Amino acid sequence: MRRLLSLIAFFASTALYGQYFESEIEAPRDTNAVIREEVYLDTVQIKVPDLNNYSSIGVSFGVTSTYMQLNPAVFRQHHYYYPGYASLRYTHYEKMFDYLPYFAWQIGIEFGHEGYYARKEEDRYYKERSRRIKMQVVEVPFLAMIHYDTRWMKFFGEIGLYGGYRLNVERFGDYVDPNYQNTWYDSDRQIDYGLQGGVGMGVFLGPVELFVMAQLRYGWSSIFEPDSQFPAGSGYEDRNKYYWRFAYPFDYIFSAGINIPLGKRYGKTRQDLKREAYEIVYGTNKAYNQ
Repeated sequence: MRRLLSLIAFFASTALYGQYFESEIEAPRDTNAVIREEVYLDTVQIKVPDLNNYSSIGVSFGVTSTYMQLNPAVFRQHHYYYPGYASLRYTHYEKMFDYLPYFAWQIGIEFGHEGYYARKEEDRYYKERSRRIKMQVVEVPFLAMIHYDTRWMKFFGEIGLYGGYRLNVERFGDYVDPNYQNTWYDSDRQIDYGLQGGVGMGVFLGPVELFVMAQLRYGWSSIFEPDSQFPAGSGYEDRNKYYWRFAYPFDYIFSAGINIPLGKRYGKTRQDLKREAYEIVYGTNKAYNQ
């Protein structure tokens, strides 16, 4: 009996030692499988969803406050408000440099006004001999936009360039030459271009966005040629020897409108960020929506 117990103890210790010894030996690796796994991992592409990757069409209407930067400033001015501003714009929201998700660019067509309004009867000293000038203009802006979205609201700022054309002119005042009351002088410029920017906010009502906006438009094209002369009898003839004359539009535009999205909008909300994280990990948001 004692001998039997000794044999059982011997074989048990041998088995345990062999199991321990085998665990210390690294299992042989399938090098081909490792290579295949590394190649597969190199080909896996994690798709990160693009925020705000959609487009919209918008229309707006408002009023233009006209002003003119004069050199030399021969009279003081009032801001004069003209209703009838209208615009049609296409906006595309996308990442800028694949980094800034809340970027957009905008192109459109606008109809508005330019001009000036002298405070006192000093207009007779000016070449146009008009106390007030009103010009209708059509312009094409190209603007860059940065915006911040919440679930129900959007805040944005935009800046860019515009080019346009002055369609017609009306001159008002006691000293206006009747021959040029609705006619351009030979020295007048009808090509219009400059810098434009603004800020605004929008409210989302279902699939559409209602917005209000304030813009500043600074023209880089004088309304007349810089070497045009002061008229005889104005008292400013001596300035023709020393001054080149400029008149640059400097206008404010206040408008309200509606944007209609042409795709799904993503906003910077807590739920949207959770959805984006889920899509990054699982590649779909079906389970999340359920």
